This record gives sequence, structure tokens and C-alpha cells, in this order.
Amino acid sequence: MKKKLIITGCNGQLGRAINKQLAGNEDYELVNTDVAELDITDIDILNCAAFTNVNGCETAGDIVWKINALGPRNLSIAATETGAKMMHISTDYVFNGNGTRPYTEFDTPDPKSAYGVTKLAGEKFVQQFAKEFFIIRTAWLYGDGNNFVKTMLKLSETHDEVSVVKDQLGTPTSAAELARAMAWL
Repeated sequence: MKKKLIITGCNGQLGRAINKQLAGNEDYELVNTDVAELDITDIDILNCAAFTNVNGCETAGDIVWKINALGPRNLSIAATETGAKMMHISTDYVFNGNGTRPYTEFDTPDPKSAYGVTKLAGEKFVQQFAKEFFIIRTAWLYGDGNNFVKTMLKLSETHDEVSVVKDQLGTPTSAAELARAMAWL
């Protein structure tokens, strides 16, 4: 019997990448959903997609809290009630950004933005309500969709010089490689 994998946010970069990664895998039945089908603010309906517009989070109001914190809480409760494992995708924005080396799971979170605060709250809910779980922190995701890497490549085709912020450090992460790691876990 195939294991069912519910993939929420299936139309995002990571959702598309995990679908490609697991395409043809006879061990799994993929159940794809996205925001149009699911409302994670209702405990009976599940979704692990995130509100990822970092600047937009500052002005979007309580929808950011509902998606990034309450959604993972609801998923965690459902996972525990059904005996499922929970895999939660988080972000390096749970840290303050003042680090001089890559963050590890042992570093103390200290978010400075609404995005980071809500994603950390989501992590804490997962730890509190899920019996078995993984929390994966990633950054600067690139894949099939809009992202920093594609923006820079597109700008390089039309501009001799490209101006970008210089006060941020990041490690671009391939959505396909993250999907591969998730499938392995």
C-alpha cells in the first residue's frame, strides 16, 4: 500500500520541486494542494505553505500569523492525532542576521522581523504539538518560480551594473536539492 503524502503549497517553488523529486516513486501517492483548496486557519483543513514575502509581512496584518504560526500548529495537532510525522520548513529569519558564520540548530533564535517572529512561533508550535517532527531551516530558496537568483540573472541580461543590498548574507538553496533532502528524511 502506498503512503499518502499531502503536499501543501504544491504550486510554490518547493512544492513543484518535491513533486519532481518524487514523480514516479511507487512508494508514495502524492496529494497536491495549495491555498485555493485549503485554509490553514481552520484546524480541520491543513496547509504548510508559508507567507514568505518578508517585507510584505510587516504590513499584511494577522494573516501572516495565521499562515506562519497557526497553520503549523494545526498541522502538528493533526499529525499527532493521525500518527503522522510533521516536516516543517522554516527560515534563517528566526535569527537576528548579525551572525558572522553560518547558523546552526544550537544558536539562539532572535528574530527581528514579522516574518521571523511568525516562523519562529510556527517552529515552537511544531515542537509543542507534534509527536514526531523535523524542522528544516532554509534560506534564499531558488527553483521553479520567482526568486533572487532568477532576478539577478534576468537583471544581468539587461543591465551593465546591478545594484543590490550589501548588508545581507545568504546561502542560495536549490529547491530541488531541498526536496531531495526532504524525501530522504
